[in-house]
Amino acid sequence: MNQKDKTILKKIMDYCVEIKNTHEYFKQDKELFTNDKSGFIYRNSITMPILQIGELSKMLSVEFLNEYTKIPWKMIMRMRDIVAHHYGNLDYEIVWNTSVSDIPGLYLGIKEILENYKKSVR
Repeated sequence: MNQKDKTILKKIMDYCVEIKNTHEYFKQDKELFTNDKSGFIYRNSITMPILQIGELSKMLSVEFLNEYTKIPWKMIMRMRDIVAHHYGNLDYEIVWNTSVSDIPGLYLGIKEILENYKKSVR
């Protein structure tokens, strides 16, 4: 893993924390999130970090992506494309599930990668 990959992973983790904090701020109110009229601030606060996570994932080295295959990098990149190009037609349920179920796992997966890497270079 090179320095650029480590920096990208740390930024992705920051966005994961931002998503977690946003859910806490809005008290993980799924009804608000899915509300067409009043949920836009909540949704925007979640979808932008998801987009950024996907964008950063596209910047990881091919060597890194080939080595750390437990994380579904291609799906993460695809989610970024969906958020970026189909924003007006987003399935709020998919975005909700991604942010609540997948993002915490992504955070933990990256944390484990970084911890194991740190141990291996000692």
